[in-house]
Amino acid sequence: MPLKYQIQLNQGNEALNTGKSITVNEVVETVDEKALAREIHHLNSLIPEQVAASVLENFCQAAAQLMAMGYAVQLKNGNEVALRIYPDIHLKDGNINLQKAQSIDPTITDLTLENAGELVSRVGITVRAKAECEQKFTDLLKAQGASLNRAGIVEKAYVPRNQNASEPSTPSGGGDNSGVNGE
Repeated sequence: MPLKYQIQLNQGNEALNTGKSITVNEVVETVDEKALAREIHHLNSLIPEQVAASVLENFCQAAAQLMAMGYAVQLKNGNEVALRIYPDIHLKDGNINLQKAQSIDPTITDLTLENAGELVSRVGITVRAKAECEQKFTDLLKAQGASLNRAGIVEKAYVPRNQNASEPSTPSGGGDNSGVNGE
C-alpha cells in the first residue's frame, strides 16, 4: 500500500501575515498494538502474537514509570537509536525575562543566580511526555521502499484577522479530508 498525501492550497492568514501557499500533508490510518504484534511475529516467529501484544499493551505504562524516575526510553534498531521518549520539562507560560520577573516581584532589577530559583518556583514548571524519531527511523522507513500516492487536493479559505466569532474558523495546519480515499 502506498503512502498517501494531500495537497493543500492555503489562501492565506492575515494575522500571520501569510499569503497563498501550497503545503503537502500525510493522510494516514491508525493501527493498534494487535496489528503491530502481528508484524513483530512476522519478523520473528519465535515471538507469539499474544506475547507481543501483551508487551505493547504494557509499554506505555512501563515507559511512563521509568520516565517518572528520570530516564529517557530509547528504542533501537541494532545499535542505533530510532525513537527516544523522555520527560520534557519547561517553565509554565514560557521563559522569564526581566519584564516578567518584575511583574512577579517589582523589587527585582536583574536576573541572577540568587533570584532564579524563587522566580521559577513562583512561575511553575510543566512536564509532558515527548517522543522524537531519530534519523535511523527515517532510514528504516525509506528502506521499506514505499511509493507515494496523491489522495486529493483541497483549498483552505483565507483567514481574516478579525473573524466574526459566530463564523466557524479553520485552524491553520488542519485539513478537510474530502477527496481522501476516493470520497
